[in-house]
Amino acid sequence: MKYGLQVISSWSSRHNVPNNSKFLLDLIVEAEEAGWDGVFLWDHLLFPWVIEMAEPWTVLSAASSLTRRIKLGTAVTPVTRRRPQVLAKQLVTLDEISGGRVILGAGLGGGGKEDAGRDFSAFGEPDDYATLAEIGDEALDVITGLWSGEEFTYNGEHFQVDHVTFLPKPVQEPGIPIWIGGVTKAAIRRAVRYDGWVPGGPSPTVGEAGLSLDEVERIINQIDEMRELGGAFDICYGFEFPPEPELREWIERGEEIGITWMQEMIFGLKYNGEGALERIRSGPPDY
Repeated sequence: MKYGLQVISSWSSRHNVPNNSKFLLDLIVEAEEAGWDGVFLWDHLLFPWVIEMAEPWTVLSAASSLTRRIKLGTAVTPVTRRRPQVLAKQLVTLDEISGGRVILGAGLGGGGKEDAGRDFSAFGEPDDYATLAEIGDEALDVITGLWSGEEFTYNGEHFQVDHVTFLPKPVQEPGIPIWIGGVTKAAIRRAVRYDGWVPGGPSPTVGEAGLSLDEVERIINQIDEMRELGGAFDICYGFEFPPEPELREWIERGEEIGITWMQEMIFGLKYNGEGALERIRSGPPDY
């Protein structure tokens, strides 16, 4: 089992944090020193209320130069609102700088309700999930095709690539891992094509019931039946860690059903800035 932190990219003076982006950078450095295996930032432009929000890949790029071991990624990046060729180049560059520590958590965006919300509609972008599913699948095709390092052509409904060879390739072989977020049937079908799945568990502080471990086990069994590709496949379960001894029971059960990462949710409704750092400094579970 590996232990990560799933961190909302929004801290402000309400949390006694004067500089949101610098705080996130300090948090990642503290996480490596405390022994955590990875930090995964949320990727949003807006929330329904006005709030400071950092761009996660910029923070992760800065953090890569201040750390040596910890994995760096998102939970999750909406590939639907980023140009796939630009995102592909950004992540290859970060993979080089970090020495192969990048993980792309990928999703469609929004909160998974009726539409994807103001991150899209406020900027005139499509926000219906039928269209976003098409865009997301094509974007991932383009990203992985460009990462091959071979000449690549693509003719989709939303994206076209005309005989492009994208170099350098990622440091990681066979490529930068892609973990798919979401719990719909379509998200699960998407996940089996890539390297991992990111479900959310209970986070009572923010009123999220999430998936129980029994529900995650049922979907893991479906993934095992659907996957045709060999190789490693990560199950990355993000939830609000309960106190001992309940946490030990969650971890033992998670290992039993095949979860490979447990990610503790770190957000401002539970912690102020110093409280978040104190929790992170206490380190991951040691069993």
